[in-house]
This record gives sequence, C-alpha cells and structure tokens, in this order.
Amino acid sequence: MNQLSILKTQFIDKFQRLDNCQNQISEQLSGTEDAVQEYLDDMEDAENYRDRYIEMCTRVDLKIRETVVPTETEKRSFKLPKIELKKFSGEAKDFLAFWSQFQKIHNDKSIAEEDKMQYLLQSVEPKSKAERLVLSFPATAENYPKAIDQLKERFGREDLLVQIYVRELLNLVMKNAVSGRTKTDLCRPCTVNLKGNYGRWRALDEHKKNMEISLHHW
Repeated sequence: MNQLSILKTQFIDKFQRLDNCQNQISEQLSGTEDAVQEYLDDMEDAENYRDRYIEMCTRVDLKIRETVVPTETEKRSFKLPKIELKKFSGEAKDFLAFWSQFQKIHNDKSIAEEDKMQYLLQSVEPKSKAERLVLSFPATAENYPKAIDQLKERFGREDLLVQIYVRELLNLVMKNAVSGRTKTDLCRPCTVNLKGNYGRWRALDEHKKNMEISLHHW
C-alpha cells in the first residue's frame, strides 16, 4: 500500500508538470493564425491523456482500498474468548476481586451506560445483597453511575476492607497457634494467606500502610 501511494504521488507530480507544458504549447498555438488544425489536434491529445490520467488515478485508489479493507475487516472479525463475569454476592471481602474484573467494562467508553447496567445486573448473584442493591435502581443509563457508587460505598470502602483482611489473617494465626502446630506448619498457611491477600492489599493505596503498621505492632 505504501508503494502504491508513493507511485501515485509521483504520477500526479509528472502529470502536473506535463499539464503546465501543455498549457504553454496551447498558448503558443492559439496565437498562430495558420496553426488552427494543429491547435485542435493538440487539444484533443491533451484531453485523451487527461482522461487516461484520471483513469489511472482511479485504478490506483481502488487498489489501495482493496489493500486496506481486508485488514480492517480482519480486525473487526477477530474476537477474544468469552470471559465469564465473576458474580458478586455482597461479601465485602470479595469486592476487590469482583471490581478488578468489572472495571474493564466500567472504563470502556465504547459501551453505553444502559448496557453497562445490564452487565452489572449479570455480575451479581441472584437473591444476594448485591443484587437487591442494584435492583433498587431502575435499569437506566442515568442510574448506572448511582448503582456503582452505592456498591462501592456499601461493599468497597477501603477502611472496611483493611479491617476484614487483617482480621482474616489474625484469626488464621490464632487458630493455628491454639492447634499447637509447629512454627513451620504455622508459617505455611500464613504465607499462603498473605500471598492471596497481597494483590488486594496493593489496591488499597493509603490504607496499605496502615495495615503494615498494624501487623508490625501485632
């Protein structure tokens, strides 16, 4: 395609120079009394190569379009594998996992707000606290951001999530300590739990520092 575009540009440049020469010749012939027939023949030749020029430009344009269109069609026909949306029940400890997936839909400007509302309804478990909250808003484009704000306020407050994750970790430590496990056995589940929650803690920004301080003092 790039080569065709270059050739077209060169072709246009040559035609413009030829056309300038043709105009100069026509002016000279038009001022000569005994060159009427020669002038008419020259005009006919000029029209013929002008028609030829237009024909060639049209062919090049069509060829360029044929080169571009399949690529665009190929892009449009390419489909990503279908992703099953993680359903949110309303348990605060599961909110970050839910939101990390759903925010791809939330941030997609090509999706209409009313469609995002439908995706949101599909992403909450039936008869759950989360579904009841979402259903409290009529499924309209105007209510979508309101439903999202309420979900975040109800289940995604950072201070609440920090408390939940710290409590989970401390409960695990206390449970293992009471069971009389060795230090090695005690550390293994704690390590697994820490790794599982690490990604969620990173999403809590400012509150992550508070968590680290709490764990240090404990």
